[in-house]
Amino acid sequence: MIKHAHTNRRNAGILAASIAFAVAGLNNQAHAQQVEKSSRAGSGIYEAVVNSNDGHIYVTGAGTRSTPGGAIYKINPETLAIVDSIVLKDNPPFGIGINNKTNIAYTTNTRTNSVSAVDLKNGKLLATFSNGSEKSHVREVLVDEAKNLIYVSNVGDPSDIWVIDGKTNTVLHTIENTGKTTTGLAFNDKKDKLFVTNMGTNEVAVIDLASKKVEKSFSSGGESPVNIVAEGERLFVTNQKSGTVTVLNSKTGEVLKSIPTGEGAIGIAYDKKTNKIYSANRSTGTTTVIDGKTYAVLADLATGSHPNHVKVDPKTGVAYVINKTKGGRPVEGQPAPGPDTNGDTISKIK
Repeated sequence: MIKHAHTNRRNAGILAASIAFAVAGLNNQAHAQQVEKSSRAGSGIYEAVVNSNDGHIYVTGAGTRSTPGGAIYKINPETLAIVDSIVLKDNPPFGIGINNKTNIAYTTNTRTNSVSAVDLKNGKLLATFSNGSEKSHVREVLVDEAKNLIYVSNVGDPSDIWVIDGKTNTVLHTIENTGKTTTGLAFNDKKDKLFVTNMGTNEVAVIDLASKKVEKSFSSGGESPVNIVAEGERLFVTNQKSGTVTVLNSKTGEVLKSIPTGEGAIGIAYDKKTNKIYSANRSTGTTTVIDGKTYAVLADLATGSHPNHVKVDPKTGVAYVINKTKGGRPVEGQPAPGPDTNGDTISKIK
């Protein structure tokens, strides 16, 4: 009898543990992030910002080859419906950053080698300007809200970075020789250092903003590093050619982890609220969700034709992915491709 009682207690313990494990698994599945919805978000869309003043998503659109144009589209964060637009047809926007304190957005207008400042409160174009160079290829925008300074990467060999005064909307100065094909930009916590990705050399450069010079460079841990975000002493880098997100020590450059995501990893975002990393993978049509503690891949979500950019609302932890449309010129003698229903869309991940 004693033996049977002991066996029954052991079996009951095993059963309870199994049930607890199953329930935990179901809870994890229930809380696994999913694409809640996707919706059309404009024409030739490229990047986005979250406006903390009104809670809306602002998406840049540069039009198409056959129908050139330009606009910033205002998107409802719940329904993903376009509720308004700001026409910028003379200078079609690609990259975008925002100063939430002044409610002014800054766009990089690659086709016209310029930057535009737009008041999001009234939709007014405040200024469009450049640094005076004949050849430019402006790309990413990073804003220091406290100092009202805007940093813009200008891709080249060598590249440089424009530093813009948000009070006057003019270029204060240019940080020269930042590397070959400088694209992504990120601040350290004190905002006295700038981390930039150099696609041409597969490196991350560290720029001292006081001296306006590159202090050092180290390997990105992958091929063709495009974008970068910083969190404490960690850097998260998307490497487009190798299809990875690498985690680097921002002080030493040590590669802490290399995480396979998908071909064409390009957009990157980090959410402090949930400690998750997001990688938009242009070639695979997926967005990868990564645990910021263990670096485990939590999900690979199909979001659209060419996921290009991802932003997280810091208040809600909701991620928004910008999906480019399929490109390519018509081929003579072949029928024109049909409409891309999964491109020019914004996807909401919760």
